[in-house]
Amino acid sequence: MFTPAQRAFGRMAGSGHRSPVPVASLIPLVLATIAISLSAIVPIGWPTLAMVGIGIVLLWLFVVVERRAKETILPHITYRRGNSLKWVYLTVAALSAGVMVENFIPLFGQQLAGLSPLIAGFLGAVLSLAWVIAQLFIVSVKSESGRRRAIRVGPLLLTAGLIAYGLLQVFGADIGMVLIWAAVLALAGVGIGLAWPLLGVAAMSSTHDPAEGGKAAAAITITQLIAFSITSALAGTLMAAGGESAVDSARYVTLGIALLTLLGIFAAGVATRK
Repeated sequence: MFTPAQRAFGRMAGSGHRSPVPVASLIPLVLATIAISLSAIVPIGWPTLAMVGIGIVLLWLFVVVERRAKETILPHITYRRGNSLKWVYLTVAALSAGVMVENFIPLFGQQLAGLSPLIAGFLGAVLSLAWVIAQLFIVSVKSESGRRRAIRVGPLLLTAGLIAYGLLQVFGADIGMVLIWAAVLALAGVGIGLAWPLLGVAAMSSTHDPAEGGKAAAAITITQLIAFSITSALAGTLMAAGGESAVDSARYVTLGIALLTLLGIFAAGVATRK
């Protein structure tokens, strides 16, 4: 039995060309993720810092290999001097890192405010809901200057919302505090929604070649997956650093990820320069 997708794609003629797998780039990237993940299970202290440091070095090696390789994970123009695409991808990575906080919000809500799993799940959905609503409005912006401002403001609001949420983590939070959590998470979600739909356009605009522009936009998903992998590995380490304290774990995870999104403010500014 054929599915509708199989029927649809079965009518499409293939080019007969398959791009080789960029093994040289994948090896340091995978090893970097593993190293950062291992930092969550080694004793807290110098072993943790060593594993994170090894992960950072491997990420740097990934970039070095990508710049010289024939087959790459990201488009070749990413590494071209003066091209804004690298900064677009860094902005995407920062926004993607911020999204990972959403995975921990229900847990923090249950541990710190005694919320039921259902209500804690609704709290976790606030960020995504605000993200979607903001996207509905930002896509109607037509001016280039307005879009540049939206991309710049997005990481700023995301970082501000995460910092506020992290600092407001307290044990025994009442309904008033939970509502404040929801408000700052909504602010963070709006930040993602303002910038996210415009970054694909920014990627395509990084080159005058339509084919390369299509590859650049498609690689946003790859960048997102890389950011998810690295951030989730780092979040495990931050959770472990909190030890038995739920408040410390919540603050370390949220504020640690906020440091990553903070880099997105700088990246977005560079990416949107004329």
